[in-house]
Amino acid sequence: MNPPVRQAPYCDCHIHVFARDDASRHSSSSQSAYAKAAYQPPRKDIADFATEAAVGGIGRAVLIQASIDGTDNRFLLETLKRARLADNGLAAPLELRGVVMIDERSEGLAAMADAGVRAIRVQDRSRLGHNDLARLPRLAERAATQDWHVELNTEPERYAALAALLPTLPSGQALVLDHLGHVTPGASDELSGLYRLLDTGRVWIKLAPTRVSRHVGRYDDLGELVRQLAERYPERCVWGSDWPHVMTPPPLPASRDMLDFLERVLTPAQRDACLTHNPATLYRF
Repeated sequence: MNPPVRQAPYCDCHIHVFARDDASRHSSSSQSAYAKAAYQPPRKDIADFATEAAVGGIGRAVLIQASIDGTDNRFLLETLKRARLADNGLAAPLELRGVVMIDERSEGLAAMADAGVRAIRVQDRSRLGHNDLARLPRLAERAATQDWHVELNTEPERYAALAALLPTLPSGQALVLDHLGHVTPGASDELSGLYRLLDTGRVWIKLAPTRVSRHVGRYDDLGELVRQLAERYPERCVWGSDWPHVMTPPPLPASRDMLDFLERVLTPAQRDACLTHNPATLYRF
């Protein structure tokens, strides 16, 4: 018997895109930020991603504003708009949504929503010099004006502070933890904190494994954790590859390897929820 045909393509909920040439970088301030950043952006744009996506059967993707670009979302927005054109240069159809970074003065949010933006991203990684958790309520209020959710790049040391802030966020607004919440595999205290956040019912988890796993490419150290997350929170798990893997040392992972891992550890129903149904709900595909 042939397996059932998927009704929607897989969605990669966490990728970054960068310009292929210096002329596409928008300002001298952007270039200055690149010079000071923890990494130099690879010259890989959405056409490069489309090639890898085709191998994994990925037909949808979410563009995440890279931290080095700050609140200058212009390249991300241009990519969203260009992908809608008939002559977009992509080898295969690819439906996109976006997650931007804003501050208290950012303008044009409605135009961003029209372009396909569905959330804001807040950086709160003290190890990387980002401590924006205190600004989360103000930024979340701004996001709520467009019916956007919030994606938070944080770490276990901040879970208790985040839990205290959750009741202050707009009612019904989802909060998504990037990169598996940066938990350490096997660290029971960190996992307990993660589960407490997820048990609130308003926190989602992004199963983007490459910055967490010690076995990049196999991810077998994350098997039990991912299995438990999918069992306990089946409607609030999504997957992201973190392509093009700017913070992962070579050899760089392949999206197909991550999908193979999910196929090993998740049931068909859990996999369909994580890769198709949940992203469609969260990002309104």
